[in-house]
Amino acid sequence: MSRNAFGRLCQLLETVGSLREREKSSTNVLRLCNIEGKFIYIFEWEGRAADGRVLRDVVHRPAGIKVPTGNYYLCDNGYGNVEGFLTPYRGVRYHLKEWDRSTRGPQSPQELFNLRHASARNMIEQTFGLLKTRWGILRSPPYYLIRVQNQIIVAYCLLHNFIRMEMPDAPLELELPNEVDTSNDHIIDFMSTLDATPQWTSWRDELATNMYTEWICRR
Repeated sequence: MSRNAFGRLCQLLETVGSLREREKSSTNVLRLCNIEGKFIYIFEWEGRAADGRVLRDVVHRPAGIKVPTGNYYLCDNGYGNVEGFLTPYRGVRYHLKEWDRSTRGPQSPQELFNLRHASARNMIEQTFGLLKTRWGILRSPPYYLIRVQNQIIVAYCLLHNFIRMEMPDAPLELELPNEVDTSNDHIIDFMSTLDATPQWTSWRDELATNMYTEWICRR
């Protein structure tokens, strides 16, 4: 086989067959956690898949994410502000480090919304950080096949949940909320679509405005 033919074959295997060099292989992991710092859903995709594509696939799977009507998950802008998944405002201060470095408080409904969104979503950041602190293999470049990488990630997430349940005072544990009652005896309707709608965007704007008005009145 000529050098040009071999190069073309490698290109086809990478673009069509999803072949990756082992040292460049990666996994895009979608993980959901609750306010107790436990993982409640884990899903792995090929590393170069866009976050929005991963989310859309997960929502439409029979055993995928189910969002009860009237509820939502907090997520970053990689997933898009679609019904059931609430993202921060783009182009507005967001990360807690940005707020820590500034002496200027929120100046608009969008800034206050982003600050509170970041504070609430910090739970998942803490949980990820704790996961990597406990198990160094998750901090290292992957040297395993994608299938094995996925199994390792799931295994350590399950171990993390076990420790949260059985050893809440274990070393390295962060200050996380106590157990909450999540039981519900009522019939629950679930969202069945994943679309950006004017109604969802308007609802976020209304929520931000109400929070800002209440915050101003309390000052």
